Amino acid sequence: MSFQPGNGFPVFLSSILGKQDFVSAEDVQINSCSTNAQKVNPGTLFICLRNEAIRIIEEVEQAMKNGAQAAIIRRNTLSNPIAYAIRQQGSIFEVDEPLTVFGEVCQALAGNPSKRMKMIAITGTSGKTSLSYLIAGMLAESGRPVGLIGSLGVYDGQNLLPVQETTPTADKLADLLAKMYENGCSHAIVEVSSIGIDQYRLAGIQFDAICLTNIKRDHLDYHKTVDQYRRTKMQIFNYAKENAIAICNLDDRVTEAVLHLIQYPVMTVGMHPTESLVGGMLVEQERTQQMFYIVAGTDAVPVQSKIIGNEFVYDCLMTAALGISWGIDLNTIVRGIERVEHIPGRLERIDCDQPFGVFVDNANTPESLAASLRTIRSVTEGSIYCVLSAPNDQDRSKRPLMGRTAETLCDITVVTTNINGRRNGTESVNDILQGFESQDKKVRIIPKRSDAISWVLSNANPDDCVLIIGNDPLLDDSDKDTFSDRQFVRHWLYENQPCIESYWI
Repeated sequence: MSFQPGNGFPVFLSSILGKQDFVSAEDVQINSCSTNAQKVNPGTLFICLRNEAIRIIEEVEQAMKNGAQAAIIRRNTLSNPIAYAIRQQGSIFEVDEPLTVFGEVCQALAGNPSKRMKMIAITGTSGKTSLSYLIAGMLAESGRPVGLIGSLGVYDGQNLLPVQETTPTADKLADLLAKMYENGCSHAIVEVSSIGIDQYRLAGIQFDAICLTNIKRDHLDYHKTVDQYRRTKMQIFNYAKENAIAICNLDDRVTEAVLHLIQYPVMTVGMHPTESLVGGMLVEQERTQQMFYIVAGTDAVPVQSKIIGNEFVYDCLMTAALGISWGIDLNTIVRGIERVEHIPGRLERIDCDQPFGVFVDNANTPESLAASLRTIRSVTEGSIYCVLSAPNDQDRSKRPLMGRTAETLCDITVVTTNINGRRNGTESVNDILQGFESQDKKVRIIPKRSDAISWVLSNANPDDCVLIIGNDPLLDDSDKDTFSDRQFVRHWLYENQPCIESYWI
């Protein structure tokens, strides 16, 4: 990782390490930073992430040879004689966590854009992307230019950009936030993953508001235990400003249990208005839309949305809570919510005039899959078909649980792979099948994803509903072109369903 801003702000290292124990008494000025000794230039701060003494010595020597202005190493990784010897090569500073310094330096070199905008962090096991879209809609409706960083991409105030990770690394975050500020954004929304928190990617950023959607279980391949995952999630509050506000879902059991740990004012939301500060009352839910009320104090405003499900209602309530805390009136908040007509891959309805329902959803935990299936069950008179593939991660522990969830809540499950049988397809299919108590007519195995989707679309009857889990790109037979689940579904429906058109003549 490296950061060398085009219009950078030279930084004195003492402004970053003010409270650290300096090995060298001399201050240094830097204009870039890097964790790669090979990419160091004169004026660069080299940040060594190694823990082995031999590698530390090798990389620091290489960085100094390339002109590094100073180097950061982890505290207590070198014995005293070795540490003394290596310090003779230049300004070497010992810190507790080098990645924290890297993030802080990146933000400082970028001009600390997060201090010039209202910053909103959104974290939780599920619902982050939907909530980010809704808050962006509300802020835009209220005349506040907003930028967004999330799993579906980045909006920097002018352009839509792709991203590889939900929460980019510290150097990329600094660059993106700087562009948002340059493009006139007054507010910035950042979706924050547990991995992003654990890897100190937010270092140097402080948030005005932190939205905690829920805390369940995820990424156990990385965090190892549910407890460690939840502890990591709560570390998001280490990045809150002194006057920050927290928005929390009171109906989430784990979140309710940890509210006493949050040392900031908390706005609670829930589907029980008498218990939470901002409540929701569901009035009507159909396959194509739902209507509910947002209740805040003595005010109650109806919301009509094409996006269905209680999880979406919770995200709307959290949006309202943030807006109210920032002085946005409830009617403006609702207009901002209603301008978001769909969110890609979040219980996204595909409508090509077919007589049955089709939804594409990226549910990647047993809890989010259960929530989507319960929503669909509430609006489906016929059978539910589920195309189920393993989430695109290495957490194998949740795959059998997703299989069990599908078996319990839908009528027919077709187990398939993410991308046409590749990416350990057999392993992922077998993991899911372990969750089924009996592999009877309720489950089918169709490894090729396009064939699996085609099969359920062919067999669905009027009043049935199809839920396609995964939303990974599909590959055609030539393995050259990629297209998403929604594109494949639309193409299939237009090719295989009767044409229903009306003309003004």
